[in-house]
Amino acid sequence: MTSHDHPDPSPDAVELDAPLAAQLPTFELFFKTFGFKRIHGSVWGLLVLSEKPLSNKQVAATLGISQGSTSTCLNELSDWGAIHSHFDPARRCNLHAPVGNTLSIVATVFRRREQVVMGKLRQATEQTLTYVRERYGDRDPRVLTLRSILSSCEIAEAIMQLVFTSVERALGDSSSLLSRALGAAVKVGMAVPARALARGRQTDAVLVGADDEEADAAS
Repeated sequence: MTSHDHPDPSPDAVELDAPLAAQLPTFELFFKTFGFKRIHGSVWGLLVLSEKPLSNKQVAATLGISQGSTSTCLNELSDWGAIHSHFDPARRCNLHAPVGNTLSIVATVFRRREQVVMGKLRQATEQTLTYVRERYGDRDPRVLTLRSILSSCEIAEAIMQLVFTSVERALGDSSSLLSRALGAAVKVGMAVPARALARGRQTDAVLVGADDEEADAAS
């Protein structure tokens, strides 16, 4: 069951275990923190929690949103590098799966958005500098301040471009130290939950057995 259940669920809806569905708000919060809409987190979270890639119809039916909104959201997530899609000839539709490298997603988001913010500041500063020069002359004290801002914007943009490009290249190079470190971390991160899940299942089996014994004794 999901947190977006309906009285008469669509046959295309995906059934999630209750503990998994309860995690959707966490993914929504993650994406909202970086300026996305709740739907982006819902869709990406569903793809993460699903046992297999999903179609547009399945995502829409499971989350109770329109196929148009779902398609737009999937396209945006793809643009941001958060999912990858492939065409399934048997089903005659695109299937979508999440990209598990959140560092790559965050790097892409930061690079694009920071560049936009810095670009707007630089453009506004250039326009203001032109106005001040024309109206008050080059000796106006604000000219020096505005020129300093322009220089710092150019330096900041260059540094951001260098950092994000270096990170993306390192992540894409399997032989790089960063890529190897991340690979090792992912393996450890996947192994720990798997062991915890296995222990949880064993515990559940023991509890179920104990409950059965108590029920037999009571009868």
